[in-house]
Amino acid sequence: MRRDEEVILLEELVGLKKEKQLFLDDAPTSNPVDDYTDATRFTTEMRQIFDRMPLIIAHASELDGPNSFLRRTVNQRPLLLLRGDDNEVRGFINVCRHRGTRLVNDESGCKRRHSCPYHAWTWDSRGQFVNGPHFDAGFPGVNKEDLNLKPVPIAVRHGFIWLLPEHGRQNIEEYLGEFDSALAWAGTERLVAHQSDVQLRHCNWKILVEGGIEAYHFRVAHRNTIAPLFNDNLSSYQCLGPHMRSVLPRASISELQEQPREQWNIREHANILLNVFPSSSLLVQSDHVIWIGISALAADRSEVRMMTLKPADSKQTQDYWDKNHQLTVTTLNEDFDIGESIQSGLLSGANDALRFGRFEGALNRFNETVRSHLHPPEA
Repeated sequence: MRRDEEVILLEELVGLKKEKQLFLDDAPTSNPVDDYTDATRFTTEMRQIFDRMPLIIAHASELDGPNSFLRRTVNQRPLLLLRGDDNEVRGFINVCRHRGTRLVNDESGCKRRHSCPYHAWTWDSRGQFVNGPHFDAGFPGVNKEDLNLKPVPIAVRHGFIWLLPEHGRQNIEEYLGEFDSALAWAGTERLVAHQSDVQLRHCNWKILVEGGIEAYHFRVAHRNTIAPLFNDNLSSYQCLGPHMRSVLPRASISELQEQPREQWNIREHANILLNVFPSSSLLVQSDHVIWIGISALAADRSEVRMMTLKPADSKQTQDYWDKNHQLTVTTLNEDFDIGESIQSGLLSGANDALRFGRFEGALNRFNETVRSHLHPPEA
């Protein structure tokens, strides 16, 4: 984000705060309940969105040295991320090439070799097949190079590991467009993973995304956590391609009226939420970033990963970062609990659609973006 962009975003919110106004769209909107419950719709979303878009699946610092590994499940595929002895990051399907057993069961670690728990076929940290017991006797004429782990396309950008689609938008920079500079501004390539929490939530993935892109709920839903730190129902958003940037000003934004603009710093007076379509968010705070990654599992089930990313050279104590992370998890759990409550009532017949006010326009724009990707790809 350029310096002049920071000032423009802050000027808008300072003005709204001063005039006691809200950031408003032209009209209220709604979204059909079926979009959150229909299994056929969910299957289409998986095929047309999640299978065709670059997805953030990890932070590169989680692979913190040669021979380190991570296990992930993405779009119902078991994946194994390896940092080889050459320090290069590679991705593979986490399945043995012999009889199809899951190769690695540990979530993470560091190993030069990975042996299948069924027959001890073994691969190195570059995914190359090494050997198996009695291999030459049992598999004469089989080329070992044909038994290397099945690769998946990945890339590292802005400090994150991205899973690239087999078909679809494989160029991350092109996919991000002008949003690429917003992610660069967040500086996540200079951060390292401090702590993460992973949860299964009985909720549609879109409801979880929607819960983070408006401030209307802060005063009530977060009254016991962060509400006193923020303004009541004041935020702004901008769409950058399919992605979105939201600015959530803190109560301290009123102080900027007395400061010269050259002293304004958006990270000191606001949280900036960068939504990478379809389902990753970066919550940029004054001295760290929270990555919130949502994996869609079913129409009513999602996995949520919350990770605190801190400066690699941070002088703050472990306790400081632990408390920051716990506050984040507690606050987000307030949102996710409400999301599950929403999901539990969708089939009750009470509503045919969910309603979005003029100050919840980001939710409508997000759902418009989802719908725009559901048509079949051009031949």
